[in-house]
Amino acid sequence: MRFAELMEQAGRSGPDGGGPLAADLRLITAVSRALHEAPVAPPGDWPSLTARYAREGRPPPVTAVVLTRDEEASIGSCLHALEDEVDRVLLIDSGSTDRTLDIAADATDALTVLAAPWADDFAHHRNLAFAHVSAGWLIHVDADESLNAATSGRIRRALAVLDYLLPDTDLAVCPRVTDTDGRSYPDLPRAVRAGTALRFRGRVHEHPYDIRGNAAPAVHVDVRFEHTGYEPAVIERKDKLAARERLVELCRSQEPDNPKWAFYQVRAALRAPTSPARSRELFTRLQSALSRCPTDAPDYARERVPDSWALLCELALRYGSEQDVHTYAARLDDAHRALEATYYRTLVESSHAVTALSRMVDDIGAVTEHGHGHEPWPATGRLHELRSMLALACGRYDDARRALADARAHGTGDGVAAQLSALARLAADQRP
Repeated sequence: MRFAELMEQAGRSGPDGGGPLAADLRLITAVSRALHEAPVAPPGDWPSLTARYAREGRPPPVTAVVLTRDEEASIGSCLHALEDEVDRVLLIDSGSTDRTLDIAADATDALTVLAAPWADDFAHHRNLAFAHVSAGWLIHVDADESLNAATSGRIRRALAVLDYLLPDTDLAVCPRVTDTDGRSYPDLPRAVRAGTALRFRGRVHEHPYDIRGNAAPAVHVDVRFEHTGYEPAVIERKDKLAARERLVELCRSQEPDNPKWAFYQVRAALRAPTSPARSRELFTRLQSALSRCPTDAPDYARERVPDSWALLCELALRYGSEQDVHTYAARLDDAHRALEATYYRTLVESSHAVTALSRMVDDIGAVTEHGHGHEPWPATGRLHELRSMLALACGRYDDARRALADARAHGTGDGVAAQLSALARLAADQRP
């Protein structure tokens, strides 16, 4: 059977049906297209596979790999949350001077500490784990992450079913990582087999790749980690943004033809307000970097290309080029990112609509300002009401208020007043 067929069968079994095989398969929320057609290793139909898995399925050994340097504030909660999920913790420490190592030793008896001086290279430090763990799975967990209690117990089960059904397939497993502000990252590859040929690349924003620089097929699982490292106080205390920007600059100097480093630099520049001229300059820089990247370049170079197209749309909006927005929105469509493409195209079209509405508000104002007293009162009132509605729609709230007052003076305006009341109720419902 194909892997996708098994996932479909598990879904049809219902939340309580299908035994352990179906239950563990339901922890997998999505897989890369390459895995859809992958044949499963044990031959047989669904009933026989279900029975065999119940007899033979075994949780694999799991080692958590945690990089640390002065993480005393978070390492305890990180390791305690993993207590029932992993057999061993490999802590790769880059010279902690606080209580990180003492707290880690108190948190777990299965701790191995590897001292590794910091080399300005996250990938290098992650790859050290492959020389120290030879069996089972490695799951890379940041020291400022904690496994969500509601998803506890799922890591071993997801890895067990992958070992059983796809034992010879090189793949990467992606839990969901959620920041405290609600931002969520579902596509961070964190778990790989200890015996894999994959290795991490990138001094920062590091991911595992094969020897050619291509990403392994991804398996997304219903496991969630809570990340506190991007809280403002933590960022400020550790000066994280400056440290990452320095590593990105180092990467770009060493790999000038890799456009993803230009992407990260330009994205960081947008944290500050940008003038139209500055936006065009950043657009040109990123566009130039993309033009130097061959279409057949490996994933290591091209993984941020669609994200770069979205960033180019954002920059084009800031300096007012509709043509550039439409050009790169079309490329987002081709990359199956219709939500972003629609967003940027709609912003362009809505700006036209707002301009047209604003012009109508001015046209009506010019007519009503000159009186035209020979016209019947009801028609004048309806015109004021229309102006108020149009002004409201294009965000000219002072004009909307004045036009509504004029409409009321002419015996109309109930429709606009009803809309304003509805908006007020909606705003009240959204208050914290």
